[in-house]
Amino acid sequence: MTMQGREMRRKAALASGLLLAVAFSGCSTNPEKGKVKYLQSGQRYMQKGKYQEATIQFRNALKLDPRFVEAFYQLAQAEMAQNQWRQAYEALERTIELDPGRLDAHLDRGRLYLAAHEFQRAKDEANFILERNPQNAAAYQLVGAALLATRDTEKAEGAFEKIAELLPNEASSYINLSLLELSLRRFDDAEKHLLKACDVDPHSIQAFSDLASFYGIKGDLPRADDTLQRGISQNPNSPGLYIARADLLYSQQKNDEANEVLARLRQQGNLADISLAIGDFYFQRQQPFLALQEYQRGLTSVPNNVEIKKRMEDLYLVTGETEKAADLDQALVSTKTKDPIILINHGRLLLAQGKVDDAIAELQREIRDVSELPQIHYYLALAYMKKGNLQQAKSQMEEASRMAPDQIDILNGLARMHLQQGDLSLAQQNAERSLQLRGTDTTMRLLLASIYEKQAKFDLAKEQLAVAQKLAPGDPAVHLQYAALYRSQHSWAQAEKELETALQLKPHDSEMLGQLMDMLVESKQDAKALERMHRYVKANPDDSHAYLILGSLDLALKDYTSARSELERSIELDPHQVQSHVQLGQVFQAQGKSEEAIREFDKALALQPKFVPLLTMVGNLYLERHDSEKARTYYERALAIDPSFAVAAGNLAWVYAQEGRSLDTALDLAQRAKQLMPQVPSISDTLGWVMYKKGVYVGALPLLQECVEKAPKSAVYRYHLGMVFLGLGEKAKAKTQLTAALRLDLTGDDAKSAGQALQRID
Repeated sequence: MTMQGREMRRKAALASGLLLAVAFSGCSTNPEKGKVKYLQSGQRYMQKGKYQEATIQFRNALKLDPRFVEAFYQLAQAEMAQNQWRQAYEALERTIELDPGRLDAHLDRGRLYLAAHEFQRAKDEANFILERNPQNAAAYQLVGAALLATRDTEKAEGAFEKIAELLPNEASSYINLSLLELSLRRFDDAEKHLLKACDVDPHSIQAFSDLASFYGIKGDLPRADDTLQRGISQNPNSPGLYIARADLLYSQQKNDEANEVLARLRQQGNLADISLAIGDFYFQRQQPFLALQEYQRGLTSVPNNVEIKKRMEDLYLVTGETEKAADLDQALVSTKTKDPIILINHGRLLLAQGKVDDAIAELQREIRDVSELPQIHYYLALAYMKKGNLQQAKSQMEEASRMAPDQIDILNGLARMHLQQGDLSLAQQNAERSLQLRGTDTTMRLLLASIYEKQAKFDLAKEQLAVAQKLAPGDPAVHLQYAALYRSQHSWAQAEKELETALQLKPHDSEMLGQLMDMLVESKQDAKALERMHRYVKANPDDSHAYLILGSLDLALKDYTSARSELERSIELDPHQVQSHVQLGQVFQAQGKSEEAIREFDKALALQPKFVPLLTMVGNLYLERHDSEKARTYYERALAIDPSFAVAAGNLAWVYAQEGRSLDTALDLAQRAKQLMPQVPSISDTLGWVMYKKGVYVGALPLLQECVEKAPKSAVYRYHLGMVFLGLGEKAKAKTQLTAALRLDLTGDDAKSAGQALQRID
């Protein structure tokens, strides 16, 4: 390069540097204008609901002025709008540090304390505000809520009365008082306050909703309906009131009227919002097809509406349509958004795909960013349950409950978890709390009735069912729960009556029909069960489910010829009926035709390849045929889909132990199975036998002693215990157990091994 060229390049670089310097000096010389510009930009984004963009702009303002109080406060609002509670709290802390007298920041911080159940700190914030502004109604609201939560009802009443004095024309003033009266069971006063709320503010959606709910709980459905109609006439663009009325009408089997209400709603306001409201209504009523139609209607109008797409993915996840959920998930995740619901749904999708470890890893990763979001902990709890880590599942569910103690799905999740683990007292506490929050929800009353039934509190269960029947007189689930209650009391005639009533309401429900057959067989009414099913099949000759139920009934009664005929007819009508193939396979299995059974089970697996219990069942059949290689293949397939399936883990451990190889892997599998199903003797036996194979006799001994105590007539358990005693050098005890095993007809290689061991002892 020539000297002239180098000089020209140097000058160009110098010019560029000067331009950059001028540009930066322009901003730095006027940071006040820059920070205000960023603040105003962030506020405009807030008005449009673009909270992430607003957050960026508020942080840009703080880069120019790290002591900009208003930017910190607005940043807190943006973070709260995104449920980023920790970040919001930090921004409020900084706001108050810079401006200790800023009352709006104290109020917001107090609300965060209230949500976190730090009631004393919430009261402290409210009192701080009231000392400086005794007429601050929002502070009275904060302190009243904290006092009510700590059951200081007298002081809470004073706070709420002060709000009504300060804001006599605000519906919320009287709604607060009604909640207090309800907590004190002063129902007449609660009604008066709710009526007053509707009168002072005819545009208060909450006032009309709460009053209608109040009448619904009392069972006064006509007044509930009148209240909702009045609310709709005053607020024709409010989806919530239309939905509440449709729900009330559906519960009374007034489906045509309910559909008219929803049709009127479709003609109002924002199509996307209405689509979400109606779709959610159908979703909550377990009508996913109708919900999907509504969501798709909204998406047709607003193709890029993220909220609708999130709901659709949620629906697909709930209904098990993982491929469709995956398509939506890919589109939503590709937007690179930090929307926590999108991230949570991604974890849920992984869980639905059987990728339990990936789901746990994904949800744990998200916890680092949005640990304040209770749904993260809730779904992580479900993932741990799927994994079989019950202690971690319980820990995460309790954390979700701590963060959102009044969130319905979390309370129900805890109730169901405790019910599953047999802790009926805690299950009851959570279900009762859930019911306090949403007394008109039939599903919650049925859950509580189920818990009372397990506790043999039959009168309390009947009370819940009576209320549920008032709320939803046409819901067959109420009659099913009544039937379950009567079955537990062996009141067979009443149980049958309830099941028949449920079937009248939903005549072609195969699950309910199956429950009726189970009840009749349980009550030793086999002939009646057969007559009932033959009558149903005659009336519905093209119902494949009916032939499945009849074939299953024949199988239970050991009429294998009839069972085979009925199940083959079911498959002829619907070749994709997985359970029909499974039941037919069990017919062959009961007849000792293992090859035919495996062939039929494989047909079912071709239709449902991730059917983990069936994969394990086929593995068991191969094990019975002494084909350990194929048995191992099926167990490994099962565990690849669900590593927490205890039976497959235990049986694969048994295969490894019998082969005398991969004993470390066998030990891990057996220990996992024991953790998942600690009370099952066969799993304890497997773990003990693997330990014996590894020479860990001391560890194996208590496990095998436990098995023999639970099943003293098991030749295999006594043989295993005898061999462990022999390994420990306790020959007399070994001889006792081995002799007993042979007397109990121990067979095959085990019998040969036991005989040889006795010869060595003698």
